[in-house]
Amino acid sequence: MASLILHIFFLLVIVATSQGSPPSYPPLQIHHLRSRLGSGGHHIPGFSCLSWRLAVETNNIIGWKTVPEECEDYVGHYMLGKQYREDSAVVTVGAFTHAKTFKLGGDGKDIWVFDVDETTLSNLPYYAKHGFG
Repeated sequence: MASLILHIFFLLVIVATSQGSPPSYPPLQIHHLRSRLGSGGHHIPGFSCLSWRLAVETNNIIGWKTVPEECEDYVGHYMLGKQYREDSAVVTVGAFTHAKTFKLGGDGKDIWVFDVDETTLSNLPYYAKHGFG
């Protein structure tokens, strides 16, 4: 009996003096929809021009005539920089890979028709001449 009381006493001491730790959860994976770099309604340099470029490239802005004035430097840096050359190389490889899948007739009469406006000519000289605007 004394042994049982001693065991219960030690059990109570251990329970009373032990400290539990809170459960460990993985960090919250919440991605904020707003940039933390500026307050709402204030221009964040480069942010709106990147959004404008994405919207134009995905044809979500249709019928635009010129690059917005505040984005001229952004477009200039893009078109004269490394990213434009890399993007062009990816498109070229994709077009070449696609062209290799066609079966030619072998009679020498197969032709390619390009949209000369943007497919075979670069718009870079035009944009550079007009200040990328």
